[in-house]
Amino acid sequence: MTKLFKKIALTLLVVSLNLTYAQNKELDSLIQKIDNKEAYIVLTKTTSPRVKGTDAKRIIEIGKMASPELIKVLDSQNKGIIAHFILSEIWKNIGEEEVCCAIRNVGEIEILTINGLEIQIENNVLFSTSENLKKNQQVWKTNCHV
Repeated sequence: MTKLFKKIALTLLVVSLNLTYAQNKELDSLIQKIDNKEAYIVLTKTTSPRVKGTDAKRIIEIGKMASPELIKVLDSQNKGIIAHFILSEIWKNIGEEEVCCAIRNVGEIEILTINGLEIQIENNVLFSTSENLKKNQQVWKTNCHV
């Protein structure tokens, strides 16, 4: 009976490792495909970060397990904002949505903060400074214990 149990346990372990490897490979591929262009903001009673596209939504479905890989790209000019928005959705219980609408204007640029990240909007394009992206990355590392 113990030999049968050991075989079953070993089989389950191998299957589990294969599934984890496949999901990590999928996650890497998804993160390569996301872009800040898929991030947008909804202004109602709160300032809500949102994402569009199947890749971003699939990462949200993967959940907290995706956090370490998302945190790695938080300092990216092309992926940092959408990674922040995805993490904000995955970890809803950590922060609160910002009350709408604390928006500052500097010339043609609108500036607002969403879940601690200062985001600038110019011609409907979201961007953030390298300094703000790096600070945000450190906050997420601390909050997610990565």
